[in-house]
Amino acid sequence: MKEQEILNKARFDFQVILVLITGLMYLIASQVVFESIEYTYDYNYQHNYVRYILDVAFKIAVLVIIGSAFFVQLIWLYTRVDTLKKLEENVKSSYLWSLGDSITDLFINRSIALHSIVMLAAAFFGGGSLVATMIGAGVGGFAVLVLGICMFIGFPAMIVFLSRMGYLNRIMKDTKDMAEGRLNRDVKVKGKSPLAGHAENLNHLREGVRTSMHEQAKSERLKTELITNVSHDLRTPLTSIITYTDLLKKPNITEEERQQYIHILDKKSERLKVLIEDLFEVSKMASGNIELHRSRVDLTQLIQQAVGEHKEDLTQSQLDLRMTMPHDPIFAYVDGQKWWRLIDNLIVNVLKYALEGTRVYVTLKRTADGDAEFTVKNVAKYEISEDAEELFERFKRADASRHTEGSGLGLAIAQSIVDLHGARMSIDVDGDLFKVIVRISAI
Repeated sequence: MKEQEILNKARFDFQVILVLITGLMYLIASQVVFESIEYTYDYNYQHNYVRYILDVAFKIAVLVIIGSAFFVQLIWLYTRVDTLKKLEENVKSSYLWSLGDSITDLFINRSIALHSIVMLAAAFFGGGSLVATMIGAGVGGFAVLVLGICMFIGFPAMIVFLSRMGYLNRIMKDTKDMAEGRLNRDVKVKGKSPLAGHAENLNHLREGVRTSMHEQAKSERLKTELITNVSHDLRTPLTSIITYTDLLKKPNITEEERQQYIHILDKKSERLKVLIEDLFEVSKMASGNIELHRSRVDLTQLIQQAVGEHKEDLTQSQLDLRMTMPHDPIFAYVDGQKWWRLIDNLIVNVLKYALEGTRVYVTLKRTADGDAEFTVKNVAKYEISEDAEELFERFKRADASRHTEGSGLGLAIAQSIVDLHGARMSIDVDGDLFKVIVRISAI
């Protein structure tokens, strides 16, 4: 029922007071009705019997209505607090409980509490002095009116004032906790006053500070990992070069051993060269110190050619390539060389981390928004336990144990190329399914 919903939305103490008022009205009305019926019977019984019956029926009907309202409210109140848990919840959400909290909060800062009490005492003293002066001057009726206004307006206003000052103290205490780094608790938002709006703004600020601290901690962790990984990836081929160079200096090695050592040196030197070049390239892209040569490029043809160069490698890796290209060309203004590098890095990433014997899906399509969407999807060889977005970080690999060869810069370079073109790139990980999506405005 609509009336019950309205009562349930009201505070618990408000409903209790309403029940008490209705009960008091019922008691007073019953007393008045019974006395009135007796008086009417003695005075009017022999003069107008019909009027007596109607008068009695009306008074009994009014009494029944008031009594019904009282008992219905009593039943609704019982339904609202029919368990101990409900009673506790309703009491804690009541006006009196909230007022008690506010008065308690008033004494968090004793200086503000003292100032508030002194101000109220001064105001009531001034009002009392005014009333006393009026009584002394013989203006008793007006003095009673002023006293009534003070009682019915001034006292509730005092309660509201003390409540607001207590709430202000609570906000100040929570703000101090935030300033000292304790960010694990929200500032309580009570009502819709300007103070409540300020508390809500403080909560937004607290959440922003927490997010900023989280991002800072993440940045520091990634920076530490970056230094560790760079050191590891540079030291590994360098150590091999030093070792095999020392072996070549030995005079008693055979020609076959010499050729084997030279082959290893050549391989490790090439690995070191690629690593350093990738590092310089990603550094230049991140700093924006690179120039793009944009032109109108057919993305369909570019992707087919770039992927086609790795078909043999994909076959050797036992990967089944499935390409889905549009029949019509899709054009975009891009730096063809950089975009080729982007596609190449994504396919090389597949060659390193895709599970043998699985399918690799390469798709290009035009979206409803008019963008060109390029997707590379494969099943991962290693468990991807990292945050997917962190794979864009430099030297970050899905292979946490770093068994695969590579600079760990492939996706970071790809992301930098995408950023330079004002495009968008995202990674989606669903279990072992790894998907990279690149979107750029098409012509």
